Amino acid sequence: MKKPILAILIAACAAGGTSITALADTATVSGGTVNFVGQVVDAACSVSADSVDQTVTLGQVRSTKLTAAGMTANQKEDFTIKLEDCDISTTQNAAVIFNGQEDPSQTGALANTAGAGSATNVALQLYGPDGQTLNVGDTSSAITLIQGENTIPLSVDYIATGTATAGNVAATATFSMVYS
Repeated sequence: MKKPILAILIAACAAGGTSITALADTATVSGGTVNFVGQVVDAACSVSADSVDQTVTLGQVRSTKLTAAGMTANQKEDFTIKLEDCDISTTQNAAVIFNGQEDPSQTGALANTAGAGSATNVALQLYGPDGQTLNVGDTSSAITLIQGENTIPLSVDYIATGTATAGNVAATATFSMVYS
């Protein structure tokens, strides 16, 4: 009598796509954490998720290009802020404001906060959509929005605060969007 029941059980598992091992006990173990973040905004556009937290990598620059305060390396690195779902019936222009630690000797530039092993006498200068200097805390020039997706072109370059020495350069800035 046991063999027919076993045969029926095997046939039922095969027909239903379930394996006999699936009928064994299961175990649940902790696997980790998933963080979900988002934001609801009352604005003309939303900032694309890939623009919210981005890293801009600047190329290496020789210290001989940065020998006096105010000299830039003249090797701007372009980056963008992407806007999505823009509704131009609300507002027609968008600009950006960057905030971060300002260099004490180069007004408007981001301070080098690389820490141990950092280059000295070097800061980072931001440039707005018009290619002009964009100081920390100032509103950039505006772009005219179109319905849907928009891109704000920006760039950054090394700027000397004195005679530069070799080392790492890093800075962090937050940004806010300004719609008009």
